[in-house]
Amino acid sequence: MSESVSRVIDGKEVRLYSGSGDDLPVIFSNDFGESGAPVRQLCERAGCPPFHLVTVSGMDWDSSLSPWPSEAVVGKDDHFNGDAPEYLKWFLGSVVPYAEETLELKAQVPFFISGYSMAGLFALWSLYETDLFSGAVCASGSLWYPGFCEYALHHEFRRKPAGIYLSLGDRESAAKNPVLQKTESVFRTLNEHYLQGGCNSVFELNPGNHYRDAELRMSKGYRWILSQKGAEA
Repeated sequence: MSESVSRVIDGKEVRLYSGSGDDLPVIFSNDFGESGAPVRQLCERAGCPPFHLVTVSGMDWDSSLSPWPSEAVVGKDDHFNGDAPEYLKWFLGSVVPYAEETLELKAQVPFFISGYSMAGLFALWSLYETDLFSGAVCASGSLWYPGFCEYALHHEFRRKPAGIYLSLGDRESAAKNPVLQKTESVFRTLNEHYLQGGCNSVFELNPGNHYRDAELRMSKGYRWILSQKGAEA
């Protein structure tokens, strides 16, 4: 695994892990706590195809990754201000060009967007807002977010994705919170919706709650999506 390089852009850390090879796909990940190195190690152990990884951390988690405003759902300190449109604009205008320049991409290669929890929600939502990404990895994504299931069912992706990877812990819907109880149902509904629409989508149920094996769940998503047709340059 190659060494990483990083830059702080507008108060957020952008870290790049370059893969070994030419014309490799690029996976972008928004991280609550930067975890690129352990995820890449798990990918290598699992025989994942080579890729470049770009992580972004230090954003205002609830605010930057929520697609529209919502009242608190998980706890009283939630602040879902709905700043994802602004954050996506910043991401496309700052993170992507920095990655392209630093990685010295010489050919048009597939870009994928990924994330865990709120970042998983943002990753899937992004496919409806921009045609830059060839697919998304949504691991334990916050698809319970008020209004998101209805939004996803009634909007079209900006481009047909090469793959959509959805995963969830089998204990995540075993919550007292009535909104969170619907999580698995939302995942299954959207996966079936994507499949019926001709999209290459998969839903995987993992053992444990929301906080178990986050890095492993991300690496499993990376391995799957990089193995799909359209993930190569």
